[in-house]
Amino acid sequence: MGDEFGSIEDAAPRSDMNKRVWFACAALITVVAAFVRFYDLALKALHHDEGVNGFFLKTLYDSGAYKYDPANYHGPTLYYIAAGFAKVFGLETVPVRASVAIFGVLAVILVFYFRNYIGSVGSLAAGLLIALSPGLVFISRYFIHETFFVFLGLAFVLSIVLFLEKRPAGFAAIFWIVLVLLVCFLPSTLNLSKAIGGTNTMVVWSLRLGLFLIESVLVYFVVRMLVVWNEGRPIYLLLASACAALLFATKETAFITLGVMAISCVCVVIWSKLSRNFDTVEPAVDDHSSSRLTWKSFNEALGTDADKMLIAAAATLIFVYIFVLFFSSFFTYAEGIKGAFDAYTIWTKTGSKDHTQNGMWAYFYPWGLIEAPIFILSALGAIIALAKAKHRFAVFAAFWAFGVLGAYTLIPYKTPWLALSFLLPMCIVAGYGINEIAARRNVGFRIVAALLSVAAAGFLGYRMYELNFVRYDDNDMTYVYAHTKRGFLDLISKVDHYAEKSGKGHDAEVQIVSPDYWPMVWYLKDYTRANFYGHMVDAGSAEMIIAKKDDQDAEVIRKFSAGYDYAGTYPLRPGVDLVLLVRKNIADTDAKPLYVIEHEP
Repeated sequence: MGDEFGSIEDAAPRSDMNKRVWFACAALITVVAAFVRFYDLALKALHHDEGVNGFFLKTLYDSGAYKYDPANYHGPTLYYIAAGFAKVFGLETVPVRASVAIFGVLAVILVFYFRNYIGSVGSLAAGLLIALSPGLVFISRYFIHETFFVFLGLAFVLSIVLFLEKRPAGFAAIFWIVLVLLVCFLPSTLNLSKAIGGTNTMVVWSLRLGLFLIESVLVYFVVRMLVVWNEGRPIYLLLASACAALLFATKETAFITLGVMAISCVCVVIWSKLSRNFDTVEPAVDDHSSSRLTWKSFNEALGTDADKMLIAAAATLIFVYIFVLFFSSFFTYAEGIKGAFDAYTIWTKTGSKDHTQNGMWAYFYPWGLIEAPIFILSALGAIIALAKAKHRFAVFAAFWAFGVLGAYTLIPYKTPWLALSFLLPMCIVAGYGINEIAARRNVGFRIVAALLSVAAAGFLGYRMYELNFVRYDDNDMTYVYAHTKRGFLDLISKVDHYAEKSGKGHDAEVQIVSPDYWPMVWYLKDYTRANFYGHMVDAGSAEMIIAKKDDQDAEVIRKFSAGYDYAGTYPLRPGVDLVLLVRKNIADTDAKPLYVIEHEP
């Protein structure tokens, strides 16, 4: 973005709003966002994909190792973040999902930093839309990669914008760069401690503590140098580089997100020239016109030629180091680095298939219906931004939002969570549109802006509540994608009941012969003798057997009738039910002979 933008301004006009009122509203929206994302996180059973992620997390948690496999799974960042939460709060559903939910809340907070670009009212409106979006909330309550992924995309954009503003590094920026550097130095601390201490636990932990203190001192001096270097402005560019590396280390679709952003910058330049040629550019009208999102501003922010070389080297080093750090699983699995590149060959094949069978326009229907206020208001905001051709960031955000929507519409591969990548920037554009309406001096326009905001919040709030807290396992609901039925948790409760009744507790043997069982692996992770065969085997002395209803009924009756009773049928996901068999000597009085299985619906 450069001076070619003509007189397109950066900052959106601010509506008359007291700063304290704005902060109070922002705080309230943040509280709402946190409440709907953290409340009763264990309410719905884990999805199939969450169960798989939980399996990898437990492997990492127990052994300290994770081997990235590009053929089947996404990047490693999710597991390392969740492992930190699990180490502190336990390897349970709530802490693990909380490791994702927190980034859903942080995304709301980051949007408030765009106040100068989408306006006071606009930033609050955008934050509220993100806080209440049914999909953004639903996926924030999932243990999958997407919420962290879209947070990184937003953080990347914000870091670039703050760098272009030539803003001195603030507390938040310093905090994040400290965290990044601590993570970068952490492998050396852990590996060196283990190499020297060997099997002596006390020595290992003493070395870890000592080396961590040394690491902290080194980080302090590095950050101190960064803070005094051009008032700390390079920190923002280093954070952007870290976000880009983490995007790739989280999901293969990083190339779509960053690619669309790059194309959006070019589109802003083109649109600026067209707007100037057609004489539609408005003059500068606000007090932030000195903050220009241009190539000239970027060049000035870089500083001297020596500064440019140092910043380029530092940003490149951070990108490469973080990329290698995570894909190599903290320097323990070199093959993961090659896998990071192989993933794109595999993804081109995966992306060419319609995963949900909803067709090309799936993101407009049905996803577009449940998020209707965001789609409508973002379209309105994009039209205003392009028609006025006045605010660079708003024009960029419009191309960003609808560019990603267009990319995912063209790609046959579609899943509910991919929608987050365009929903979040859509909320920003929608907020800008509301702000432009509210900024008009005519009282009628302000009333319209207020009514639009209230109506959008009411619609989204109701659909968010219905989706996340009432019909969260109803396959007819948008975003519910072959989700585990709530009755599955009754099966887990019954297994716990019979394990306790057997007197063996978590040492009770459970044979899972059903070929469909995810996410059961997560829920039975504490059972030392839970064996996931996925096919019929002999019973042996197992206290319980779990089989697939209908497909295995006849064989279950033939093989297990002598020693087991039927304890019940439980849903797993649409079209898949499981039956629980219990050894006769521990079965409850309401258990039935196995032959009744064929007569059960």
